[in-house]
Amino acid sequence: MLNALLLLVGLLSPFAGFSASSAMGPPPAEPVSELALLQAPLSSPARGTMTAERLEHFDSMGGVSLSDDVQLILSKKGEPERIEEDDFTGFTELHYGNLAIGLYEDLVYYVHTGPSPKNITLNGKVIPLQKPWLERYLGKPDFVAEDGDVYIRGHAALKLYKDADTGKITGADLFDDTVS
Repeated sequence: MLNALLLLVGLLSPFAGFSASSAMGPPPAEPVSELALLQAPLSSPARGTMTAERLEHFDSMGGVSLSDDVQLILSKKGEPERIEEDDFTGFTELHYGNLAIGLYEDLVYYVHTGPSPKNITLNGKVIPLQKPWLERYLGKPDFVAEDGDVYIRGHAALKLYKDADTGKITGADLFDDTVS
């Protein structure tokens, strides 16, 4: 019976953070648990969890969904600080601080944040705009352009604009690529 218990403990050790030998004696000098990996400080993600939280779709940025209409935006965000209309393209842009919401026929076409944001909120998740965090949540870019990196999920795309000289992120756009 004790052998069966030790075997079970040994099989569960990758998930529980201990081994069969540690069950019989003092714990290892530096036990590592999955909980400790998930509670890594924001300065850098834990190595073993780089793909654990990859976003498989893009729905919203800054609390604005690509499926929102102008009435829903106004109910969520209130009156914008300013409104800009472009007669040539037909776009209307609502401005809330560093967030700009582009509308086409009263539906969200894009959401832009800048200048030089430190993080973005995608699908309600705050993502620091640093390489390890971008790789964790977004993976590798689908396209690398002169002015930034593009990530595509279905009919939505995220573009992170970069300064050509420094590589620093200067802005981000979430947009629906089905509207033309």
